[in-house]
Amino acid sequence: MATLKDKLMSIVAPGPTVPNNKITIVGVGQVGMACAISVLGKGLCDELALVDVLEDKLKGEMMDLQHGSLFLHAHKIVADKDYAVTANSKIVVVTAGVRQQEGETRLNLVQRNVNVFKFIIPQVMKYSPNCTILVVSNPGKVIFS
Repeated sequence: MATLKDKLMSIVAPGPTVPNNKITIVGVGQVGMACAISVLGKGLCDELALVDVLEDKLKGEMMDLQHGSLFLHAHKIVADKDYAVTANSKIVVVTAGVRQQEGETRLNLVQRNVNVFKFIIPQVMKYSPNCTILVVSNPGKVIFS
């Protein structure tokens, strides 16, 4: 039996929904932003999430993308240092990593990047356990799900 309140009140806007095609990019350096612009330009997602440890750069890059989004197909562009923003992503592109130092071997660079990934990957899996992860790193490129 409907109450008087139920009869008088009606929902005027739907509640929050889970995105259908959410893509996350971890790392907002030059490679990460090139990926973001490519994803947005192709209209591949209905939500784009950005994650980075550099909060000021992250916020600036997000605002740049949002200002340009009038010409793009993405419905929502979000960014945060907290990996919770990546929840329900279908694809996560990890572009974060360390730069090669002068005189550093590629093997040492790989090990330093592995140490970075040991933090990033568990965070991604916590919020998007069924996602496909693309790692864009130096040296080499790896795709796994």
